[in-house]
Amino acid sequence: MKFSKKLLSLCSILALFSMAAYAVPAQTIKEAIRMTESERYEVASAAFKNLLKSGDDMGGDLWFYYGDNFLQWGVLDSAKIMFQKGADAKPSNPLNFVGLGSVAWTEGNADLAKQDFYKATSLTTTQGKDLAKDKQSMVYLKMAQAYLQGNVKNLADAFTYINNAIKIDPKNPDAYILLGDYWVEKNITDVSEAIKNYEKATDLDKNSSKAYLRQGQMWVRVQNYDEGLKAYNKAISMDSTFAPGYRFRGDLYFLAGRYPKAIDDYKKYLLLNDSRTAREKYAKAVFLTKDYKTAIKEIKEVQMRDSSNLILYRLIGYSYYEIGDYPQGLLYMEKFMNRQKIKDKPKLIAQDRAYYGKLLWKNGKDSLAILEIQKGMAMDDNYIMDGYGDIANIYFKAKRYKDAAKFYELKIQLEMADKKGTKIPVGDYNSLGQAYYFNKDYIKADTAFAKITDAYPVFGNAWRGRCNSKQDDADKPAGKAKPFYELAIQKAGTDIDRNKKDLIEAYSYLGFYYLTQKSFDCSKAAWLKVIELDPENEKAKKALESKELKPVAGTCDLFKKN
Repeated sequence: MKFSKKLLSLCSILALFSMAAYAVPAQTIKEAIRMTESERYEVASAAFKNLLKSGDDMGGDLWFYYGDNFLQWGVLDSAKIMFQKGADAKPSNPLNFVGLGSVAWTEGNADLAKQDFYKATSLTTTQGKDLAKDKQSMVYLKMAQAYLQGNVKNLADAFTYINNAIKIDPKNPDAYILLGDYWVEKNITDVSEAIKNYEKATDLDKNSSKAYLRQGQMWVRVQNYDEGLKAYNKAISMDSTFAPGYRFRGDLYFLAGRYPKAIDDYKKYLLLNDSRTAREKYAKAVFLTKDYKTAIKEIKEVQMRDSSNLILYRLIGYSYYEIGDYPQGLLYMEKFMNRQKIKDKPKLIAQDRAYYGKLLWKNGKDSLAILEIQKGMAMDDNYIMDGYGDIANIYFKAKRYKDAAKFYELKIQLEMADKKGTKIPVGDYNSLGQAYYFNKDYIKADTAFAKITDAYPVFGNAWRGRCNSKQDDADKPAGKAKPFYELAIQKAGTDIDRNKKDLIEAYSYLGFYYLTQKSFDCSKAAWLKVIELDPENEKAKKALESKELKPVAGTCDLFKKN
């Protein structure tokens, strides 16, 4: 599997299919819990709600798992409500106090979290053997999970709780998954202990999608992408409704630059879990495939739910620029740029300045555009070369050809240095040549166009003809342009249609040149070629009706006549 080194941090998404494809109503608490583990939070929530309608809260367990679904979903208010209802309904059940402590820890209230966890462990110890082993183990594992998943970690207590759970139930695969998670946090550079425990989990439960997923994450972490892909494939093969498998495999494909495959996996994830995060990832992948219209559609879908993500304003601004809707592009980029004062704002990158500058330019704000582009160039040396080109294009469009030529020259110098002179940047030499030409600096223009004649022999030589024609006497040309127009004709060969405009110009020049030289047969032959290409050409018609040309045959070898 071949991977690109580049990874953009952009986002957003729209589900193209209904979640109903996988939303099978759960009939047991075990099935509902499985939905939570699969990140199918909305479906799991509906399942828990249906189970509660039976009137049996399973000794408070149902309230806990309902609340845990909200907790994993990140909906803390609802999680707290469910845990509290469970604690009120069954005060002797330690799990709901674990839940309340987990919410408190997530919210940053460490003291309250410890109080709730102490109550949970006390209830577990007091009940002893009267409490099922799997529930005792779950109490310790859920507390450990809270300490490991929070923004602030408590690794020491998490480790203690995990080992307590293993003593109670040494064959619980979830305990070894959490022990692996502990080692991930403990030593971010050495994943060997983590992988060893994840493999222990799959030894105990060969169908554990969650354990295979963790293995994949570790392999990706150490850049063993092939093993990571194998592990993700295994996780999905164990359970086709295991949404995280598609999410992380999609991330892996995204990292590899295999965007169509990433998009396919994000779509599958959306079938199972229509979350904002998944939608953002999907939109990001769509953007990078250059399907800008779809990216805009996806981003707007996300913004209808949540408009707080600044990255989306960046992406939609870029996308509108790429499809040529410059007013809308500027609107969204200004929203992105103006919201940089917000706390936790994304860091501006040179590309932001570049797109913003070009959008200002396309909206007629040239001076501001150049300032923004220059800011981008100052932020990233890798943008300097393209920045010169962007500024040159702005000056060219404004008909400030001398300034445009200056910046095209600067860009070419960097390009030639970067490529060590091995490849001619023909596009930039063409732009440079035109800038000099329209600035009436025909000698420099001719020098620039000479650089592109190998790549574009007809186009390049036609431009050289124009440049040299401008250096000649307009009424009695000495033929400075003649060899270049003749080359353009020769190089065109039989490819007439694609080069018709340049050929008409070339033959018209030769017709006039030969007329001034009193080579009337050759002049007429050239004008007849113009009529052949453009039967309604007024200049050719007029020339052919002249007293000098009308009587002659027009038989001439145009390329050998001096």
